[in-house]
Amino acid sequence: MFQHGGETGDYLLAHTLAMVAVGKGDPSSLWIASATLDRYLMTIGQKQIYGTQYRWSDERELWSQEPYAPALIPDSLRSAIGVPVRAAQQERLRGMNAELGAAGAAKR
Repeated sequence: MFQHGGETGDYLLAHTLAMVAVGKGDPSSLWIASATLDRYLMTIGQKQIYGTQYRWSDERELWSQEPYAPALIPDSLRSAIGVPVRAAQQERLRGMNAELGAAGAAKR
């Protein structure tokens, strides 16, 4: 299963399929269920709740998780559903943006 599509409904269908897989006992589907919900929320103009999506911000020239409501889901719940805790997400984001800085410095 994948979370990419062209329309809002594609993300809801992927989310539904992931939830069926979870219901049938596949715990590895928890992450994709979270990611598809985040994608769906973002396509309808709402904040993601799990922080699974990283997007390039042309305005800031950095990677970002925005729009994001990080306080909504506590780390204890993130761990239970296979989503990285907030500190791990922030570390990943710092690393992604640090690579940009290193690449820019190498061009100089």
